[in-house]
Amino acid sequence: MSKTSIAILFLFSLIMAQGVAQTTRTWIGIETDPITTAFGARTLSAVVEPPKVAHWSLFLNVVRADFPGWMDDFLNPQNQDKGFESRVNIGGGFAVDYFLNEDRKGTYFGLVQLFFENKVSRNQASQTLLTHNLIPRVGYRWYPFSKANLYLNPFAGLRYEYAPRGDFSVDGTAFEAAGFQPFGTLHLGYHF
Repeated sequence: MSKTSIAILFLFSLIMAQGVAQTTRTWIGIETDPITTAFGARTLSAVVEPPKVAHWSLFLNVVRADFPGWMDDFLNPQNQDKGFESRVNIGGGFAVDYFLNEDRKGTYFGLVQLFFENKVSRNQASQTLLTHNLIPRVGYRWYPFSKANLYLNPFAGLRYEYAPRGDFSVDGTAFEAAGFQPFGTLHLGYHF
C-alpha cells in the first residue's frame, strides 16, 4: 500500500468517524506518543467509540519514524551490531480494545495490528521491507484532571514482528524482523 493510500485512508476514516460522532454521539479522540516522538517518530492516532458497542474502542494509527541507531537496536535486537540504519517511511494500523468499565476509563485489553514500510540501509545499499506487528496489550486510560478531556494512556504488551515476504539481505548481510519482544509506551490523548 502506498504512502498516499495510507494517508487518504486515515483521513477518510477521521472524516467518517466525525460524521458518525455528530449523528450518534460517538466518542472521538486523538492520541500521540510523546516518548517515541522524543526519539524521532511522528505519530497520530484517532480513537472511535460508538455508544452502541459499550466497552469497545477502535484505534487507528499512522506513523513515520527515523530513530537513532541505539533505538533501532533496542527495538530490533536481532540486527544489533550489523551496521544497519533503518527508518519507517510510513506505517499504520489499528487496535481493538475492550474496557472493563462501560465508560471506557481505566483498565482495558486489546490487540494492536500495525504494518510498516521500512527503508533498511547498510553502507551505500538500501532496500524496502514490509513488516507486520501484532501486539496483544493491556492498558489504563486515566484522566488526571476532572474537568478536562485530556487523558494518559499507558500500555504494555508483547510485540511480534515478522516480514510477510520473508527476511532479506542488504549489502550481503541478513536483516531479520524483530520477532517476539516486550513493548510498552505512554500515549497522550484528548477526546472531543
